[in-house]
Amino acid sequence: MKFARYALSAGAAVLLATAADPAAAQKSKDTLRVAGLQPVRVIDAVFDPNPQTNLLDRMVFDTLVYYDVEARKVVPLLAESYTRVDPLTIEYKLRKDVKFHNGMPVTADDVVYTFDFVKDPKVNFRFKGTRYGVYSKAVKVDDHTVRISTKATYAPFESRIMSLPIFPKAVHSKLEDRSKFGLKPIGTGPYMATQVDATAGVVLEKNPNFKLAAKGSKSPAKIGRIEFKTIANKQTQIARLIAGEQDMVYQISKDQAENLAKMPNLQVTVGSTIQFIYFMLDAADRSKIGIFKDKRVREALMHAIDRRGLAKALVPEPVASDPLQISMCHEWHTGCKATKSPPAYDPDRAKALLKEAGVDPNFSLALTTWGPSRPTAEAVAGQLRKLGIKATVDNNAIGGFVKKRAQGKVQAFVSLWDNGGGQADVVSTSGFFYLPGSRNYNGDKQLAAWHKQGQTELDLAKREAIYQKLFDRVTEERYSMPIVPIASAVAHTKEVKLPTCCHRKPEGFLFNLIEWN
Repeated sequence: MKFARYALSAGAAVLLATAADPAAAQKSKDTLRVAGLQPVRVIDAVFDPNPQTNLLDRMVFDTLVYYDVEARKVVPLLAESYTRVDPLTIEYKLRKDVKFHNGMPVTADDVVYTFDFVKDPKVNFRFKGTRYGVYSKAVKVDDHTVRISTKATYAPFESRIMSLPIFPKAVHSKLEDRSKFGLKPIGTGPYMATQVDATAGVVLEKNPNFKLAAKGSKSPAKIGRIEFKTIANKQTQIARLIAGEQDMVYQISKDQAENLAKMPNLQVTVGSTIQFIYFMLDAADRSKIGIFKDKRVREALMHAIDRRGLAKALVPEPVASDPLQISMCHEWHTGCKATKSPPAYDPDRAKALLKEAGVDPNFSLALTTWGPSRPTAEAVAGQLRKLGIKATVDNNAIGGFVKKRAQGKVQAFVSLWDNGGGQADVVSTSGFFYLPGSRNYNGDKQLAAWHKQGQTELDLAKREAIYQKLFDRVTEERYSMPIVPIASAVAHTKEVKLPTCCHRKPEGFLFNLIEWN
């Protein structure tokens, strides 16, 4: 992982003459003050699978296993070991020294209960089928042994099971409305939630009994108290940071990062993530635009996009200088393999292809986008307009974006992808884009067939060979291409020390890894 810590300009104006004292006072109180743009209504990623909820959920709850980013492999967490019994079943041996925040021990009953809960047909939540539809049953072998099975052979078994937080049966099962469990969540994680309120914010307190892992993303908490508030305006958050009323601001733009790094008591940490922004055209012609059925037109538009120029303009260093991603799967994903590169920036070739295809370049095109992808969409529209294309940006809230996509009304996408919330396996990408359904804008049955073949192949080398064919075909057919990486950028006081290892979070940090300088 590449990180940059922007040096402070020696000649910068002293804009924060009074900011150091409040920040130092919070260090003395062992309290880190952070804000998010959206309110956190519950700490429960089952019922509220939003990015900010996920950021907090993994601090409060643990899973049977987790992904060690440095070692690039799945390792035990609540489980002390696990073994594949047969192609459909994995057996987990649970640790005997783990307790929930209320002091109750974690047993096989809690694991089986949690599994049965998320599989219960009467319980509804987003991504239920995507995350848990592949599993069939969980069986208690003894008090500390559980066997979980899938309906069919499923290679990324462990990647999926990492989305299952373990709940205390004795508490969770007695709730009249279990969707409200996240208001007073009880888990086993490095932090305990002592306040969850959509208006007042969230308070996390260090779990003194946490001992699941000594290092990595699941290491014990370093800071005693986290105060996470909702401030729905990034500029307001930045103003609070400058005034010493907040200790960190995350997911800031390149310009914001460069400006804040000039301030004498602030520091900006930039890191690489697995998120990227992609460009995808309606090759299936669901929107009835017509022209993208011709591969030459799709290729022409890709030749018109200067990916390196966009990276330099929109992405902070050193991530902007990284080699450009060549396929729709990130090399960090297990199973990702690709050899073909997307079309290089070549406006003359783009014009020649449009002429060859008999397409007047002065056609109208809407680039549908949302949220963090908007600046890139606007830059891409500008580059397409140089060809004569009447490119406009169709910006949406995430709900409107999803609805429009499902209705088949998107001509071209400029959107971000995070492999299904940061899943470690490439199956999330191949299934999301290439299986038949509301998200599929290519209509290529061969891609769907390779996806299904890849998810049932247990041999990793053979899986990679399958996915190489899939992603190379996507590139060769000019269905889509990655444009720019999404870097994490966090501005913080000098008292705050962010890690430079152990995660690929788009936010740029995990609360349990942060410590004081």
